Amino acid sequence: MKNTTREKLYKIDRALTLVYQITSIVVLVFLLLTAFIHPLKYVFFALLILWGLILIAKICLAPFVKSEEEEEFENKVEYILQRKLAHLSAILGDYTPLRDVTPEQEADIKQLLRELPDHADKPGHINLALTAQYLTALEKLGKADLADKHHLRLWIAEVTGKQVPSSSQFNEAVPSQAKTKVYTIRKELEKLL
Repeated sequence: MKNTTREKLYKIDRALTLVYQITSIVVLVFLLLTAFIHPLKYVFFALLILWGLILIAKICLAPFVKSEEEEEFENKVEYILQRKLAHLSAILGDYTPLRDVTPEQEADIKQLLRELPDHADKPGHINLALTAQYLTALEKLGKADLADKHHLRLWIAEVTGKQVPSSSQFNEAVPSQAKTKVYTIRKELEKLL
């Protein structure tokens, strides 16, 4: 679905929500008034039909539009992620494992790490084996220092924006022991840098 269509449906849904809430209150008021003034029952039934039609329209739009609860949840998740990134930035300070690289090369390396495919079974998580191979290849080229694994793990999380496995898994995987794959990646990096 196109973003413009999604935005239109969103606006329609929110407008219907407002009308639905107002109509609900008016229906309740007319329900009470109908108990005392019988001729108002026709207005009450008309309002009740309108209320039902709005409810049906909201139900039909529901699969295509995020609910207010989903939006609120996404905003909270976004807030938590922003706080986590800010916390990582504060912990890392000026740390970078990269050595003897120009700012352009550093940007290229970071972009390359960001574009590495996610873990096959866990979307949003780094592919630890592949990332370790790239980091090891950078170390073999003399472009990275992998000694401080704690900060390296946090740096990878900040650069990629993806989830990184636990410290023990990360420490075990870096540096990579897959020499042929590291050699292939090293040749690729030599062309890039």
